[in-house]
Amino acid sequence: MSKSTTLRHLEMLRKIPLSPGNPITTTALHQHLMDEGFDVSKRTVERDLIKLTDIGGLYSEDTAEGYGWGCIQNHTSKFKGIQPTEALMLILSEKLLLKVMPSEYATRAEVRIADAKCTLNSDNAYSKWQEKLQVISDGYPLINNSKFISESERKVIYDCVLNENQIKITYQAKDKNDALHYCLNPLGIIIRGQSHYLVATTKNSPEKPRLFLFHRINTAVNNYTDVEVPRSFTLQEYFAKNPSGWLLKTNSEIELVELKVKGFALDTLINNQLADDQQLVQTSAEWTNVKFSCIPTYDLVAWILRYGADVICVAPVYLKHKVIKVLQQSLEQYKYIK
Repeated sequence: MSKSTTLRHLEMLRKIPLSPGNPITTTALHQHLMDEGFDVSKRTVERDLIKLTDIGGLYSEDTAEGYGWGCIQNHTSKFKGIQPTEALMLILSEKLLLKVMPSEYATRAEVRIADAKCTLNSDNAYSKWQEKLQVISDGYPLINNSKFISESERKVIYDCVLNENQIKITYQAKDKNDALHYCLNPLGIIIRGQSHYLVATTKNSPEKPRLFLFHRINTAVNNYTDVEVPRSFTLQEYFAKNPSGWLLKTNSEIELVELKVKGFALDTLINNQLADDQQLVQTSAEWTNVKFSCIPTYDLVAWILRYGADVICVAPVYLKHKVIKVLQQSLEQYKYIK
């Protein structure tokens, strides 16, 4: 029996529901295998099902949708393979996964990634994706050579966030000579490019979430005390406000932003959105007006500057002035360079 046939049989056994679940039809099972990259005919699937009936504990019955198949044995513990689509997802996210997780978790992920590579190296339609698909992050790809938090401290942070325990840290703030000591209520983690942030409130200010950069945390100790969660606070709402972006104004609120775009910037916004309520209205042969709601941050200024002369900021006025100021400062710095 070839490797591809074995993998197909394992995939069939994984997909066939355990009794008393509703049986899966031969047609649906065949379509699933095709979706997973197996080049197989429906007739071959029918023959496979007959072969697997005895060794796989399968049974068949008539259903409203056609002839259906079920299983009287739980094969989950026996067949720990990985689906081709899941394998592809893991391979594409490998670099991110290994940088994000503590080493203990990453080791477990590496086992699954090894299974994924084995699956994609086998004879199915997805095996070619490894050499035909590359993923590039938005912007210029950076290599992070800066100090990162130790594995022991990072594991403590993850454990405290997951188990909702208070955490004691020493934190080296950028503008302080001496490290600061905090007792924190960890609420979540934000991963932004090369930077990792702990979202937490301090024991003295339990209602005001703050961000603590991982690489500035010198020590982290589990306090084994339940966290105090801020009233009327949800991580989803907090994340939606882009807390890791630098605000242009203190206590900023959501505002209506208006831009004029053309060229590459316009092409980007035709296929992507700056916000859920983004509206595009062509105002001339060259320019298109863009309106959307957001909390203006330096991220937005950087996005506008990224496209150079293809973007003009119209409103709000302070955002426009900020863009102009940055452009003027940049030009001034180049003024005397030969």
